[in-house]
Amino acid sequence: MLDVEGYVAESNATNLFLVKQGVLRTPTADHCLPGITRAVVLEIARDEKLPHEVRRISLSELHSADEVFTTGTMGELAWVKEIDGRTIGDGKRGPTTQRLCELFADRTRSEGERIPG
Repeated sequence: MLDVEGYVAESNATNLFLVKQGVLRTPTADHCLPGITRAVVLEIARDEKLPHEVRRISLSELHSADEVFTTGTMGELAWVKEIDGRTIGDGKRGPTTQRLCELFADRTRSEGERIPG
């Protein structure tokens, strides 16, 4: 979904991230909800000293990204294979996405409230 000026805001139910040349990027939360999972990923990026930016993102940046993933409470981190029929990167989950998935899983196992099972 695009904001009123044509920049990427979010998907229909999740926040977006891209990786390009080792830099993690996500749109500002000016035109979307600043999700909890998004905030945790940004916190992990900061803690791991992973270069990251929160700024306006164009659709062409998503199309040419090395990796793209979404974040949300239900899906946590989910890699994106293609956008608008264009394959992202090599069409496989990228190493930064994989690493962030692992770090997110570690964080959620060690913090927060346990769910009765």
